[in-house]
Amino acid sequence: MGGPMWPAMRQAFMTIHAPERTILASDGLSDPYDDLETNTANAAYNGFGLEVYVATEKLTVPVNTTWQFQLVYQAAQVMADQGNVISLLNDLTYITTEFYDVDVPAEFKNAEGRVGAFIGLPDPIIPGEVQLSLEPVKMVNIKLLTLPELEYVINNGEEGRAKLAGLFIAQGNTTWSTLQRSSVV
Repeated sequence: MGGPMWPAMRQAFMTIHAPERTILASDGLSDPYDDLETNTANAAYNGFGLEVYVATEKLTVPVNTTWQFQLVYQAAQVMADQGNVISLLNDLTYITTEFYDVDVPAEFKNAEGRVGAFIGLPDPIIPGEVQLSLEPVKMVNIKLLTLPELEYVINNGEEGRAKLAGLFIAQGNTTWSTLQRSSVV
């Protein structure tokens, strides 16, 4: 499918239509490595040790045409390209990044045309970790940031990420990515 190599080369995504929301998730970042016979160092791991997801309002259009899918797709490709984001999440709890080519309104994009994403927020329903065949893996939320939130985290680093996490939790629907959400800063 192009992009960086996933553990077993299976790059898949799933859509879950829950009663109050839609969840788009990667499916393959935590596959066992396909080189177990030749690379025994990988034998104990479920791939990169994580899957990423975007939670949003109910979607009634083909999900592969949405900005939410673009967000989860790009996040999954970054996780595969970097390989060991799980260590970064274990050390920092929350991380942020920016993505190109996400079809959101201009007010969400910075001067370079990128959108911000907050990575690692806890969800009240989706477990933060699930046990798979070889080890537990993290279920990692990707949340679209408003432009003021992106600027805040750029200016305030780790302290800013912690503050934003608290504000998102207080706002409710902590993990939801939506264009209708008010900025928390």
